[in-house]
Amino acid sequence: MLNWINFLHLYQPPRQNEYIFHKVARESYFEIAKFFDRYDGLNLTMNISGSLLEQLVEYQYDKLLEDFRRAFASGEMELAGSAMYHPILPLLPESEIERQILLDENIKKQIFGSEYSRQGFYLPEMAYSKKTAEVLDKMGFKWIILDEISYSGKLGSFDKEKVYKIKGLNIKVIFRDRDISNRFVPEKIKEISDGAGGNDLNIITATDGELYGHRHRDFYEKTRAAFEDGNIKSLKVSDFIKAFGEEDPEEVEPVVSNWESTEDELANNIPFSYWDLPENEIQKKLRSFADFVIEELAGYKNDEKYDIARELLDMALSSCHLWAASGKKSAVWEDVIWNPDIIESGNLLLVQSVRSIVRMNTQKRMEAENRYLEIERLIWSEHWNKFYRP
Repeated sequence: MLNWINFLHLYQPPRQNEYIFHKVARESYFEIAKFFDRYDGLNLTMNISGSLLEQLVEYQYDKLLEDFRRAFASGEMELAGSAMYHPILPLLPESEIERQILLDENIKKQIFGSEYSRQGFYLPEMAYSKKTAEVLDKMGFKWIILDEISYSGKLGSFDKEKVYKIKGLNIKVIFRDRDISNRFVPEKIKEISDGAGGNDLNIITATDGELYGHRHRDFYEKTRAAFEDGNIKSLKVSDFIKAFGEEDPEEVEPVVSNWESTEDELANNIPFSYWDLPENEIQKKLRSFADFVIEELAGYKNDEKYDIARELLDMALSSCHLWAASGKKSAVWEDVIWNPDIIESGNLLLVQSVRSIVRMNTQKRMEAENRYLEIERLIWSEHWNKFYRP
């Protein structure tokens, strides 16, 4: 029997382009929701990010939300916690990590009810640090899922079929198989099952949910072949941990990393290269600007527009704005990652946050405006001089 622990991460950035949002919802999210009616005995663990849920509510996707609620209530879908607007948590102070987690938890409880509780947690981009794990442990989460490179900084260097425990904490950890996860997973799982010769296997995969339908248009037959194979049993993460990791799991100390880290990057102490590349001036200035806004807003909690300013800041911390500035070649696509409009949207959210505070010190206002303008000049200088192709 092949036990398939299949984790899906569903996410759309805050204020996503409306056309793109509806396109992805139609192509992927409705199709994933149909899985539970279509395939008997299917079990999935999913993170439906707070940012996505917020927009599903805004656009009145009531039927889709009800389908997800039903799958959750039936126990077919396990729901993991995460961070509301998908920030790279190790790059944030602890107070902001907790805030993003609580925002995500609040909207999940609003939609899925009090049955939703702190069990598993999905770190955006599987970006791990011990500091982040300690916050999760303090908040009572029971398990996380990481990429296999996080085990030691090397790929394929350990037993990926086991459940582990983070040293010094009460959190279990499982590691996804990167090679299988980076393929069209159902097709590869079916291939492995057909060649297993009756041997028992545990395979852990984790992918973006948009893999189904949006990125792979011809997914139906290959997905059906895997989901209906009698030699493949789908397990939720918590069920896998209960069956295979309850008694004295091996303790590990995962390395600071993310699910696209390379061995060379980790050897050179660059764990978050898509969001925090040492030589990337735009990323550095965006992060410094965010730190500035976090610090300044902390002094204006009684301001009449504080809640508005805080919401703008929360959205500004999304990983997408830093990712769009990376200028790196994607590990998934052929193109270089660069989108000045997305970078600019994050920069604008930061300055709008400061502008929203009614009683903000004028000197601090001007510092925020100067930071904003400096980043704007950098964005468009980089774009026209380096990345633009007519």
